[in-house]
Amino acid sequence: MSTIELRFAVTGRARFLSHLECVDVLLAAFRRAGMVVALSEGMRPKPVISLAVARAVGVASEDELATVDVVGELAPEVVARRLAATLPRGIEIRSARASERTPRVTSARYRVLVDAAPGVLEAGIAAYESVESALVERRSPKGTKVVDVAQYASAIEMVEGGFEVEVAIVQEGSARPEEVARALAALVGAEITVRGITRTALRVGQPVAATDAGPEQRDT
Repeated sequence: MSTIELRFAVTGRARFLSHLECVDVLLAAFRRAGMVVALSEGMRPKPVISLAVARAVGVASEDELATVDVVGELAPEVVARRLAATLPRGIEIRSARASERTPRVTSARYRVLVDAAPGVLEAGIAAYESVESALVERRSPKGTKVVDVAQYASAIEMVEGGFEVEVAIVQEGSARPEEVARALAALVGAEITVRGITRTALRVGQPVAATDAGPEQRDT
């Protein structure tokens, strides 16, 4: 058995794949490459593959992280080479290494491109730096809750066309990059429209036990 940690990018039209669809694409690529993904134990065995953090539909990523248990003793570079030949356009393996457990992601960095009137984004970031809380509403089929963006995103940096932000991911939850943009807009009473989001990096801490693809992953 080989446990492989994969880092990969999701760009172009592939960014519209859902979390579970992305898992299915990876599993199909393993099958086409002639590699067998191990199954979990129990009444309903599932492939032992885990994506560390769910990626929202429409968000591109330069740094996704997955761990997979592959039957047999396979070198990480062999797994990466075989997958590269079978993955669809828009999903690209960046690195592969041997691992024992799924790393625990502690934060995610995003680049957020926005449309805003001149000076609005700069004023929003300046205002954000001076507040202790920045509340936004998060609506979902499960209802509405209030998220304090400032508890998760401590620093925002202006870049060409928008901003970059690093968002902490903790057991209690996280903030979404579009919520950061909404918080900035609310602070200055102006409109800031998000026109593109890219996850540029995942930071990891102590590893956690590997899980299969079944459990729901946190969406950040």
